[in-house]
Amino acid sequence: MFGSTVVRACTVFLGGTVFLASTVFLASTAGAASAQPAPAKASITSVTFSGASGPGVAAPTITITGFDFGTSMPAGTPDNKTRCGTYTGGNGDVYGTQLVFVDDDNFEAGYNGANGTNCVGIIAVSWSTSRVVLRFGNAYGKVDHWYLTNGDGYAISINNGIFGGTVTGLK
Repeated sequence: MFGSTVVRACTVFLGGTVFLASTVFLASTAGAASAQPAPAKASITSVTFSGASGPGVAAPTITITGFDFGTSMPAGTPDNKTRCGTYTGGNGDVYGTQLVFVDDDNFEAGYNGANGTNCVGIIAVSWSTSRVVLRFGNAYGKVDHWYLTNGDGYAISINNGIFGGTVTGLK
């Protein structure tokens, strides 16, 4: 490995958004081998939904379990002024690609990057290395079909761990 660099990456496409799922860098310098450890990749084992379904109701609670989520949530940016309008207090934050929710056909929440910022922010209710509880910001349910219903396909990414399925458990 002396004098060489190895890079491995995996790119995942969710709802038209590109996520870099993992990158590992191994490098060495002349005369001595050294490695830059890759950040731990989160692993999501289950996602549950609770609360009401449909427009005009409070955002549901989303509980994610797994491991390596980190001891604190990723740094976010307030999502109060968006291309969709201004939302005073309570629209949550956007987190780059570190915390993103995608309802397959209806809306995305939490993403910001070169391609723009989602109009719906994410609010972290609680966060630990093995359990995260989220809600959507107050733009949720305000436009078109920006709300969850049972049967919607979804994907969620936390710190490069990706999980998807079908929404169930809403009333």
